Amino acid sequence: MEGRGPGRAAACAQIAALESACERIAQPVLGHQVVWRRVGSGPPLVLLHGGHGSWLHWARVIPELSHRFSLWMPDMPGYGESTLTPTHGLDELVAQLRQGLDALLGARTPILLGGFSFGGLVSAQLAAQRDHVQRLVLIGPAGHGGPRRQTVTPLPWRNLDPDADPLGWASRMRHNLLAQMLHSEAAVDALAMEIQWRGCLNTRFRSKPFSRSAALAPALDRYPLEVLTIWGEHDVTAVPRDMADGMAPQGVPRRQRVVDGAGHWLMHERPAATALLMRQGLAGA
Repeated sequence: MEGRGPGRAAACAQIAALESACERIAQPVLGHQVVWRRVGSGPPLVLLHGGHGSWLHWARVIPELSHRFSLWMPDMPGYGESTLTPTHGLDELVAQLRQGLDALLGARTPILLGGFSFGGLVSAQLAAQRDHVQRLVLIGPAGHGGPRRQTVTPLPWRNLDPDADPLGWASRMRHNLLAQMLHSEAAVDALAMEIQWRGCLNTRFRSKPFSRSAALAPALDRYPLEVLTIWGEHDVTAVPRDMADGMAPQGVPRRQRVVDGAGHWLMHERPAATALLMRQGLAGA
């Protein structure tokens, strides 16, 4: 921890404690590996993180959800500690993830599925292709094709060194989190900055073209069961109040819920409210 301020040292200690509570699974795929974390007991719930992220996007809801579900959380191909990196776009990423998931849990094993941001789009694609996805919960999903509200431009971060210039690093991380991920200044804590920094450093897959597409709705049209989508009131990647409940072509409900006072990264900013809505959606309530 030498060279780190007390806030960052505490955040790293939080992450280390969370990692120690999880089983780390380095799964061989195509001569590389996809790294998963598993924790908890109950029905299997697969959680897919967002772009420029890792399994740590779920850090603040893991304690609550792991009491009710067996959580399976990958660093998706092209992210985090997974060395497997897709070179042919979203379809390849989904295929690689599905291959790994089916090898771990079995292709016929019923699962619950949750996805955040770009991981929401990946989840919809995966649910459209894989049988036995019992319920789907999306949090601020990408690929909706609608308007965005982002007005603040993120600042470059690749030249930063948190050990050499901790104040400059923290200032830049805070700016970027408020530009894209979080609404409240109070939510931009040391843990958020550390998770954002690690996610950015270890991202190799370019998700932006897919996130800005309109690929979400066609994928959901191919999924025949219930979907709950959860938005933050101030999510800059969409206009949540414009998102209405609806029905799938198969006649099942597609519900939208908005969490007041939150930005895009709901699980970090409003973990209790997010976990409650996720549990309700996964129970079909």
